Amino acid sequence: MAETLVVIDGYSLMHRAFYALPILSNKNGIYTNAVYGFCSMLFKIVADYAPSYLAVAFDHKGPTFRHNTFEAYKAGRKATPEELRPQFDLLREVLEAMEIPCYELAGYEADDIMGTFSRLAEEKMVPCLLVTGDRDAWQLIGNMTRVLFTRKGISQVECLDTAGLVGLAGVTPDQVPDLKGLMGDASDNIPGLPGVGEKTALKLLGQFGTLENVLENPDQVSGKKLQATIKEFGDQARMSKQLATIDREVPLHLDFAACLLQWPPPQKALDKFESLEMRSLLGRLPQAQTNGGDKAPVAEIQRQRLTTLEALADCVASLKDPVALTLTPDALTLADSTEREYTVALKQSLLDEAEALDVQAAVQAIQGFLEDDKRPKVLHEAKKLYHLLLTMGVTLRGIAYDTAISAYLLNATAASYPLNQLLEEAGLGSEQQGAAMLMRLKSVQSDEMAKLQLQKLFDTVEMPLVDVLIEMETQGFKIDSEALRTTGERFADRLALLADEIYTHAQGKFNINSTKQLGEVLFEKLSLPHGRKTKTGYSTDNEVLEGLRGMHPIIEQVIEYRQLMKLKSTYIDGMLAVIDRRDQKIHTSFQQTVTATGRISSTEPNLQNIPVRTDMGRELRRFFVASAPERVLVDADYSQIELRVLAHMSGDATLIDAFQKGQDIHTRTAAEMWGVPMDAVTGQMRSNAKAINFGIVYGISDFGLARNTGISRTQAAQFIEKYFETYPGVKAYMDEAVANAKDAGYVTTLLGRRRPLPELHAKNYNQRAFGERVAMNAPIQGTAADIIKLAMIAVNSALRKADMDAHLILQVHDELIVDAAAQLQDTVAALMRREMEQVLALKVPLAVDVHAGYTWYDAK
Repeated sequence: MAETLVVIDGYSLMHRAFYALPILSNKNGIYTNAVYGFCSMLFKIVADYAPSYLAVAFDHKGPTFRHNTFEAYKAGRKATPEELRPQFDLLREVLEAMEIPCYELAGYEADDIMGTFSRLAEEKMVPCLLVTGDRDAWQLIGNMTRVLFTRKGISQVECLDTAGLVGLAGVTPDQVPDLKGLMGDASDNIPGLPGVGEKTALKLLGQFGTLENVLENPDQVSGKKLQATIKEFGDQARMSKQLATIDREVPLHLDFAACLLQWPPPQKALDKFESLEMRSLLGRLPQAQTNGGDKAPVAEIQRQRLTTLEALADCVASLKDPVALTLTPDALTLADSTEREYTVALKQSLLDEAEALDVQAAVQAIQGFLEDDKRPKVLHEAKKLYHLLLTMGVTLRGIAYDTAISAYLLNATAASYPLNQLLEEAGLGSEQQGAAMLMRLKSVQSDEMAKLQLQKLFDTVEMPLVDVLIEMETQGFKIDSEALRTTGERFADRLALLADEIYTHAQGKFNINSTKQLGEVLFEKLSLPHGRKTKTGYSTDNEVLEGLRGMHPIIEQVIEYRQLMKLKSTYIDGMLAVIDRRDQKIHTSFQQTVTATGRISSTEPNLQNIPVRTDMGRELRRFFVASAPERVLVDADYSQIELRVLAHMSGDATLIDAFQKGQDIHTRTAAEMWGVPMDAVTGQMRSNAKAINFGIVYGISDFGLARNTGISRTQAAQFIEKYFETYPGVKAYMDEAVANAKDAGYVTTLLGRRRPLPELHAKNYNQRAFGERVAMNAPIQGTAADIIKLAMIAVNSALRKADMDAHLILQVHDELIVDAAAQLQDTVAALMRREMEQVLALKVPLAVDVHAGYTWYDAK
């Protein structure tokens, strides 16, 4: 397409890209998904249409001339998401680096700029392509102007000329404003004619041709109601057409020289893509351009097909360590540092090609290699592969490198780490996802981890932890299923009784689990005090119900009903559904790459959230038992680990002194704050001090402290002020943590784990306040997470080294549980205390509380 001008609607395409792609951020926490999607679309446009000129048009932030006509124009639009807002400035930086000009003008929209530029291009006899997801731009289609319309996301596009528009929408370009005048446009708050939709509008235009003809001939329209609407709202329809009509006379100069496209982009643009970790874009450019001509081109991967089990076994024996391996339903691939890839096609049915091998046979042919812990392996999501191979009778050993875990360390805020996405982000493309590409990804990641000083954390914490988690998942936690089932039946009976009592008070049956119906019963039928009613009804959350305690018997019953229903549905029924019938155990899945803080989470079921604040919740722990009657559970729990980490990181002398002397930290805090001896501290003083101690770790506000303790906000503010006077080192640490995070864009733990904090530079106050709280507590929480991981590795290693009949089976927050032979109870308890207290040297001692019992409840 020679001498073509492309004009992109920046606002439209950015929004499309943002909602089409998952939230992405680089290692510094800068959100990039919309910019990446925009650039990806731009690259595709250049590849498909080879334009000579390219420009981007933006809406101006202020009101436009259309607001002078209709003040409510575009009213009611949702606010731009916080994750998208900063990406507009980032896009401008990228476009500037690409030397692509951006245009905007006060009082006008991007549509008006595109309309003006397409007119100017036509006058120069230059064909124009307008890229947008806005239907208003259809009116600009002409002999030399087409619209590349993004129908859905950024991948489904359609290039429209006049004939294409008539086929798609049933109107000509000139009729687009008429259509909007009749039917309106909810996205822009253009009213149109009330009750007239697209079908009716198209029918009217088919009959009369223009809006004006419709309005001048209302009596010729079929339907008395429609006739009346046209007569009554004719002026509104004319205004709507005016609002939808694009101004093609914007006072802007189109500088073709400035719009001349440089392709491939200049080096500064490539550097920008690299810094934003959009390496997949670089992979779509000629190799000589992306490496600046000073690096050797990347060697093409040599691939060899293996068609016999003997050839597969010989191949594995000849590969140099480490060996990368992938296993999918249709192929097994292997590669080493030479990057020659060996592929075995796997049979999925009897119809598969003759050279394909049976997966079970292929795995067994290399079983010796897979189970050899002296042969290091490079994998993606190693734990999943371990469990898959276990179903084939193979125990995977020698897990040395997991690309998913490396990606997590490099960017802990990503939603997930699929291999194709990691390869794209590394600039390796996603077409090939075999073992050779895995080796290349490892090389890229290793370089990145070295730059960010994450290699030691990867080698000494995260990778050794994989084997520990695998063993814990395999061991499982025994459940007393009969007792659990009996309790479920008892809960069901109690729920039925509570429901009857609630119905009696409500004078009729209703859905107790429906917030709307419950609100109507409590606040309209029973006239209890309530807050403002919204579109969805009254709030009946726990805080509201707690505030109504004592005002009516139904409140206590509803609170108990909700607690019981939550326990029964989530925990009792949920656990019964996942008990392995073969061993009566729950084999939860521990997630190592989910939380931004570095904490381990668990799913199916989530054992991290077993409630402990209510008696009924604590009772659930009675159903978790040792694996046999002659065994016990040994439970070791770090004491106030986050406060100890805070003491170390802040260096506060008073806090350090309290822990070094083994004093009760909450009593010491209360004594310091109230200026009384420790033995004079009352229970209420200690309770308030405890709330402040733990609240400070999470950056609590006076509002949050008041809500948690029941004191006034004024008192809470005074308590916090007094706390910082008592522990000045803590205040200094918090202030410094926020200041450093604002400069660096991230925070780190003692072991170097990173947490990006783009929220610190958000325009929204709540987002910035959240970022400041995270800057204060993420290093503390993250260090505590690192410590518990080190403890898991140390305890598991010590148990294996001693060859004890004891197995680590669960980690919950700061707590480890070992299932051990009863006669080893004291030995295991001493081992756990020793190993956990020695994993990391702090300025204060790490303290561990150890208990034992047949059930988890007894062990606490």
